[in-house]
Amino acid sequence: MERVHRTEVSDALSATVASLRDHGERLRAVLSCMNEGLVVHDGQGAIEFCNPAAERILGLGFEQLAGRSPLDPRWRAVRSDGSAFPGEEHPAALALRSGEAQEQVVMGVYRPDGSLAWISIDALPVFEPASSMASAVVVTFREINAERGRIEELRRNRAVVHAVLENLPAGFYVIDERDERVLALNALMCRIWKIEDLEPALRSGDIDNRAVIARLLPNVVDAEGFAAVSRALREPGALGVNEYEFSLRDGRRLHRVSKRLFDADGGYVGRLFLFEDITRYVAAEEERRTIERRMQEVRRLESLGVLAGGIAHDFNNLLTSIVGNAELARGDALEAAPLRRQMERVIEASARATELCRKMLSFAGTDQGAVRRVHLSDMVHTALRWLQPQLSTRIHLHEELARELPSVLGDPLQLNQVIVNLVLNACEALGESGGNVRVVTGTARRDPGFFARAVLAPDLPEGEYVHVEIADDGCGIEPAVLARIFDPFYSTKFDGRGLGLSAVLGIVRGHRGAIQVESTPGSGTRMCVVFPSAAVS
Repeated sequence: MERVHRTEVSDALSATVASLRDHGERLRAVLSCMNEGLVVHDGQGAIEFCNPAAERILGLGFEQLAGRSPLDPRWRAVRSDGSAFPGEEHPAALALRSGEAQEQVVMGVYRPDGSLAWISIDALPVFEPASSMASAVVVTFREINAERGRIEELRRNRAVVHAVLENLPAGFYVIDERDERVLALNALMCRIWKIEDLEPALRSGDIDNRAVIARLLPNVVDAEGFAAVSRALREPGALGVNEYEFSLRDGRRLHRVSKRLFDADGGYVGRLFLFEDITRYVAAEEERRTIERRMQEVRRLESLGVLAGGIAHDFNNLLTSIVGNAELARGDALEAAPLRRQMERVIEASARATELCRKMLSFAGTDQGAVRRVHLSDMVHTALRWLQPQLSTRIHLHEELARELPSVLGDPLQLNQVIVNLVLNACEALGESGGNVRVVTGTARRDPGFFARAVLAPDLPEGEYVHVEIADDGCGIEPAVLARIFDPFYSTKFDGRGLGLSAVLGIVRGHRGAIQVESTPGSGTRMCVVFPSAAVS
């Protein structure tokens, strides 16, 4: 009976051992099939087991791993930033010391062949029954080189996108219209709107689009129009691109483009706003239009000059014959004969016609006269002394004449006519109440911007020019009149006739000079005439 019992016990033990052997083989088979590495450390941290995946990932066999602890100097491990990973901070060491699991710790481990394996580690402490001290640590890890590559690529792409957005020539921001959150923006947008102080709070989400609007609207010239367009963007059908130009109170002009954004699946992302400062482009376009208008004036006046010159030459030839025959007839007539008096009237009328021809030739710029060196300050002083007795006592002439002034080449009589005509025009603009006329001479460097605003001079070279300025504090000139003041035979006076300022313009043109006129109704007029110095001429 006892023998039978022993046999049964032996058979039971054999079955148990066989079962355990089967379970162990099955467990080893399972561990061998794992893609993740598995390492078991004993209570002192030494490795006592690893699976094939751990050997493959680490590039070491079990015989090389057995007995190693996290503090073994043969390990070469680094952090994500490239710095050394201390052995005492290894997840297995921390799990043994603290008794707490460590999860998803990223570590770089150098293999024997020098390659770097990036792994994500989980460490789980194992406790004996009724013990608070870990008796072992089970470490599992997986290789994340490919994931890190994708993450690094995403990081690089994100850096490129960030660099592109931050360096856009336009300010941008994206908002979620449902809750007014600011989803993205660049620094230029904050600089354009001068809200740099709000940028950190906008990026962190501490404030939303309502705070932006509260700061923007007071700076917009037409705030109501801007707000109305912004409200219209929120309408259900406002899906297309919306463009809007508006002015700021500091004088700048902005262009805004707005569009709702959707992802590849048609899901709503937010609304994009692009802001561009177009102030300089608007100014450049306005300058281009100004130059174009000036060129049209140049072509128009040059055409009139050619016509006037041709008429003046032909008419002058006819007058020469008329005056010659009239003088012969006057000489043949008796002193008291009616014919003599009639011939004298013909000669007087012919003299006035000759003067008109001379003015037409001046307008055409072909009447050169006697050219010599002229000192403008001396000429202006002489002309003002001659004019002063003829002017009303209510008109005050103020001279600011430069003494060290380069000479200009020209006909003194024609240049004197320019000064006298401009000063008389300034005095007439003062009316019966009188006022001040300021006459200034000097030199200044003139750039293309000056000539673009001048009459008949957009092609003159940049450089030093001698100038005479005549300014009054009279009634000024209306824009519609200002555009025609140099037209021949145009005048605002009731008895106006003749060439007037057009002759002045012809003389200035004949001397390779330019005239710039600035006038504001009710605030007076300033005319600046410039000539090249004799050295440049």
